[in-house]
Amino acid sequence: MKITFLAKILLLALCAAAVPATSATAAGIPKDTLVFIRESGGNSFDIQGIGTNRSAYGLSWNVYDRLVTYGVKTHPTGAKMYDYTQIKPALAESWDVSPDGLTITFHLRRDAVFHDGSPVTAEDVKWSFDRSVSVGGFPTFQMSAGSMTSPDQFTVVDPYTFRVTLPKADKLALPDIGTPVPAIYNSKLAKKHATASDPWALEWLKLNDAGSGAYMVKSFKPGVQTVYQRFEDWNLNRLKFTC
Repeated sequence: MKITFLAKILLLALCAAAVPATSATAAGIPKDTLVFIRESGGNSFDIQGIGTNRSAYGLSWNVYDRLVTYGVKTHPTGAKMYDYTQIKPALAESWDVSPDGLTITFHLRRDAVFHDGSPVTAEDVKWSFDRSVSVGGFPTFQMSAGSMTSPDQFTVVDPYTFRVTLPKADKLALPDIGTPVPAIYNSKLAKKHATASDPWALEWLKLNDAGSGAYMVKSFKPGVQTVYQRFEDWNLNRLKFTC
C-alpha cells in the first residue's frame, strides 16, 4: 500500500500527539528548563570545522557571538525572522565604512567576555577571521561571498578596534559578517590546543566551548544531546534569538 507524503506527515503528527504532555515533568526536568527535541543532533560546536552538520549551526549560534547580527522582521505568517538588510551591533558596538567602501573598521564592546572570563579583543577577532578564510571548505567559500579571502585583509588597529580591507566595495561584506560562519573564538584558549598538524585547533574546538555567547556548554554528546547553561555575564541587550 502506498502512503502519500501528506499521510506520512499526518501519521507523524498523530504519533507526536500520542506522547503524554506530562512526560517531561515526570522525568524530573525543572520548570525553568527548555527541552528541544529534534530528529538529528549537532555533531560539533565549530561552525568552521570540517564535516560540521546542519544541526550544529544552532549549537554554534548559541555558544558563539559575531561582530554583527541582523534585525528582526515579521513573516506574513506572524513568525519572527532575521532581516539581513538590517545590520545590528553584537560584539562590535559600532563600525565605520570608508567613503570608497574599501575598509570597514569595527569598534568592539569593552564589556564582552568569553566564558572563561577573559576579554574579547581585536586579537581574537583577527585570529577567528584568519581561521575562517584559511580552513577551506564551506567557511572559506562563505567568507569569499563578501570579498574576504585572505588573512592579509584583517588588521588589529588596537585592542578594541578591528579593520577589514576589501579588494573592492562589496555590499555583501557586512551581511556576510553577520552569518553563522565568522564566529569569534577565544584565540588564547584555542591556541593552547593547536598542534603543528592542526594549527587551527579543529579537533579540540569540535567538542569544546571557546565562545562568548549567551550559553555555555554544560555537557555534550555529539549527535545525541547538548545541555547548555546560561552565561550570566552575557549582555542581554544584544539582540539574539534562535529558530
